[in-house]
Amino acid sequence: MKEKFVLIITHGNFGKGLLNGIEVIMGKQENVLALGLNLGDNIELLRAEVEKIVREKLRENKEVIIAVDLFGGSPFNVALYVMKNYDVKVITGVNMPMLIELLSSLNACDTKELINNIYKVGVDGIKVIEKNSLSL
Repeated sequence: MKEKFVLIITHGNFGKGLLNGIEVIMGKQENVLALGLNLGDNIELLRAEVEKIVREKLRENKEVIIAVDLFGGSPFNVALYVMKNYDVKVITGVNMPMLIELLSSLNACDTKELINNIYKVGVDGIKVIEKNSLSL
């Protein structure tokens, strides 16, 4: 089984914040990088940077998983562009539960199983909490 690399691409510093929060919980993480597209940034420069990172990681014989924040957003479009030219996996709607599962299980199973697991964890991590449902 190949070693995996995770590239988080989000609007603003959201992905960097998620990664920072995860490192508070789980300690310093390897094989993961977060990039952000900020107001006024050139999307072509982001695309070139992502392509360079993906090429490098594939050359290192790693599988690349790209996690983006929003389906249809600019980071998603960058990931989709890269996906057309390289063998990468893309998952949208990245959140903290997904990333915790992803990074804690990164090389424990094959990529398809891992993607299915993080999808489920991401959805299951969304809850509506009402006052009446709490036992205080």
